[in-house]
Amino acid sequence: MSKETSVITISVEDRALIDRQLEQAISLLRKEATDCGILVTRVESTTFTVAISPGVAFGVTHEADLL
Repeated sequence: MSKETSVITISVEDRALIDRQLEQAISLLRKEATDCGILVTRVESTTFTVAISPGVAFGVTHEADLL
């Protein structure tokens, strides 16, 4: 999987599970992000993407909100 396409989409209706699901996705992608960071984006109220992003510095996780 290339860094440009390493994306996990999370859709969670139960707000109590959102943080847990996001942390799991970040942990999984962190293993692949060897020279860049991770971008977490809220695309809807219960839908998020977690992606390896060359625009984010190594070791850093940025958040974006499209709402």
